[in-house]
Amino acid sequence: MRSKGTKKIGLFRPDSPYSSEECEQIIQKLELFLDGQLKGKDREEIEQLISQCEYCAEQYQFEKRLRALLAQGWQRVNHEAQEIVERVRRRIWGDSAG
Repeated sequence: MRSKGTKKIGLFRPDSPYSSEECEQIIQKLELFLDGQLKGKDREEIEQLISQCEYCAEQYQFEKRLRALLAQGWQRVNHEAQEIVERVRRRIWGDSAG
């Protein structure tokens, strides 16, 4: 449990124009925005924040890059896993498995 004065790491920056609570809400909405889950007014609000607030734009770019890196990493892992499964099949069933 957090003490009263403790801030969540990564959600608040002292130079942000928003309070720590507002930053936390913005980050949560950014995640939904990047997932394509925001519609209408909520989507417009995030688009406006990204275009008008340097801090929000930085957070958006960070989240977007992070997701791209994770996706690339997962593609490599998935490809390697498929290769391992294929090698195991060949060892068990011989070269005719495939």
